[in-house]
Amino acid sequence: MSKDLEAKSDEELMENYQMGNVAAFDILFHRHSARVQGFLSQRMGKKKDSHDLLQEVFFKLHRSKHQYNSTLPFAPWLFSITRSVLLDYAKKKNLEDPIDAKDLDQVSSEKHEPIENDLSEVLAALPQTQRQAVQLRVYDDETFEEIAARLATSPDNARQLVSRGLKKLREILGRKEG
Repeated sequence: MSKDLEAKSDEELMENYQMGNVAAFDILFHRHSARVQGFLSQRMGKKKDSHDLLQEVFFKLHRSKHQYNSTLPFAPWLFSITRSVLLDYAKKKNLEDPIDAKDLDQVSSEKHEPIENDLSEVLAALPQTQRQAVQLRVYDDETFEEIAARLATSPDNARQLVSRGLKKLREILGRKEG
């Protein structure tokens, strides 16, 4: 994989992949597969099934690559695919919905595309430490202990930073919708 390609943002990599550059897909897979796998495993319990669904997520990404709009953030789009695959699995297995209300903070719904457009702007409104804590918790699925270690603070303070950051995001998004 070329160093130039590895330095690109996820959105730029998707543009490259849309133009046929398979190496861009490989980089996206390596960047995001662990996070998607963790998200699926956390909600399913069965490691084998979550691995199968991981493959399905990236296969679905491949099939719908031309539907991606590179002006929007990549991660919420990827997690909308992940959510869709997980819900399809639950329907096939006749399971209860494996995604509860708190999980919806972590994945993007296709119904909220206008919010996705403003995601970077909204996150930028948070103080830096809160923004970092929220991103580590939501996007990287890190524990409060891991966040605390990265931000050189206590796990209780990390929990408080995430809580306050999410509260402020809800307030901002509520004003945008209203």
